Amino acid sequence: MPRQNRAYKKGASHRDCRKFIIVAEGVREDEYFRYFNKLTPRVEVNIVLREEGKSAAKHLLDRVRKHDSKYGIEPSDFVWFVLDVDKWPRKEIDSIFQNCTTAHNWNISISNPCFEIWLHYHLLKEIPEGLETAARLKANLNNLVPGGYKKTEFTKMIKVAIENSRECDKHKSHYFPESKTTKVYLLADQLLAFLGNNWLN
Repeated sequence: MPRQNRAYKKGASHRDCRKFIIVAEGVREDEYFRYFNKLTPRVEVNIVLREEGKSAAKHLLDRVRKHDSKYGIEPSDFVWFVLDVDKWPRKEIDSIFQNCTTAHNWNISISNPCFEIWLHYHLLKEIPEGLETAARLKANLNNLVPGGYKKTEFTKMIKVAIENSRECDKHKSHYFPESKTTKVYLLADQLLAFLGNNWLN
């Protein structure tokens, strides 16, 4: 069980920004969410460094604790685990989810089968047949737009992705997504609530 986020360290100055701590297992996820770091003074996005060969649930939890020990996680900050179904056994995902239910502001957003399903929703209202696997989704991503995937272009369409993926999520009350759906819109929606609209100008 994770310990609760500790209170402010004695003598630490109060931060005006809201910090999002992202724990992901892929470089593409890191780059996508890092784009939003400090677009406004209200939001800071921190990517928790991964450790090679350590991808079990307990290692992800340890990574958060190490990040907390080194940089600090305040009670008002958000911790988000961004996971793919194709990389994780169900019991490991369930374990992380259970830990999130007992820790303040800890959350989980899962894509089925992979993060690229979330990227497809930036341009598509629903996912066509034949794109059920991670390999096919990754191969198709570069066919969606001229020149292929560019995070600076996709991130500007985050509102569209939220709307499209939320509409396709027929089981919103359940944390685990059905095939060809994603729960990343929950993280994106919360992020936008603090970013506002000025960063789009």
